[in-house]
Amino acid sequence: MDPKGLFSLSLLLFLSLAFHLSNTTGRSQKNCPVFVQQLGRDVLLPLTVEGMNKSMNKSNRILVMISKSPEDSVKRKIMSLSLREGSASDYVEDGYQFHLENLSLVILGSKKDHEGWYSMNLEENVHIQSFCAQLKLYEQVSTPEIQVLNKTQENDNGTCSLMVACTVKQGDHVAYNWSEEGGTYLPSPANSSHLLFLTLGPQHADNFYICTASNPVSSRSQAFNLWSSCRSDPSERRQWGLYSGLLLGGIVGVILILEVVILLWRRRGKAKHFQPAMEEKSLTIYAQVQKSGPLQKNPDPQPTQDPCTTIYVAATEPVPESAPEPNPITVYASVTLPES
Repeated sequence: MDPKGLFSLSLLLFLSLAFHLSNTTGRSQKNCPVFVQQLGRDVLLPLTVEGMNKSMNKSNRILVMISKSPEDSVKRKIMSLSLREGSASDYVEDGYQFHLENLSLVILGSKKDHEGWYSMNLEENVHIQSFCAQLKLYEQVSTPEIQVLNKTQENDNGTCSLMVACTVKQGDHVAYNWSEEGGTYLPSPANSSHLLFLTLGPQHADNFYICTASNPVSSRSQAFNLWSSCRSDPSERRQWGLYSGLLLGGIVGVILILEVVILLWRRRGKAKHFQPAMEEKSLTIYAQVQKSGPLQKNPDPQPTQDPCTTIYVAATEPVPESAPEPNPITVYASVTLPES
């Protein structure tokens, strides 16, 4: 065959294959079936259509990819399998498991990152068959809880108006519905809103209101008696009274402690002020008395006998009431003994 004719034929086959691939992929991406699954569980995603298993015998390669949108031209490869005799029936790679017998993809422990558009290409010698599927993952909702946002008490007729909110701690894309225990639907301010406005009286004391939280993979309900929220709780009043008493007692205790501290400080200052005056009252008295008798001109010296006898007497001054300790007074006196 002429080389130019062979080149032209090859180019024609390549363009035809590219056009077929783009046309098939674009059409399949727009018509992808949607699979809704619960977040966190293992997800089985079938990537096949009727009659595709028969053509798998002619295929020599399987390519599985994921993209975040159908118009996204960038796709991330998940698996690329070469079909040969004696090859394993299951393939596991990066948290994915592929089953050849039914052309299904298993996602182990699904996460939010696993959401998107999955495509599988069965490549033959000159043909490619494609199939796609969209996966949506939702978190399971938790049990609803109620919270009173506003309460208006009407004392004249004994009714009260409530604005309550129903919320869940877990779950995404959650829709809320309100109803009575008998099944009567209660309108909310907006469709599928978690808020509810009610005016209740004593005749509604036994009524229960049900909040239902749901999303595409789960639904939870909880019944509430809203009349109990209208009545004032005696325990709350006792609790506030206890708190008020404790606060008042604490204030009085602080004031008493401050008064005691100030009184002790003043007494300490007075004690320091009177201490020097008390020390000045300590006196020492020296007294000496000579013996009576005629004077001698030349008295013989008596070195061993002192003509004077000294008596030391210690006297203590009476202690005033404010003084903490007595201050002694020492008196030194000399007394002359009469001659024998």
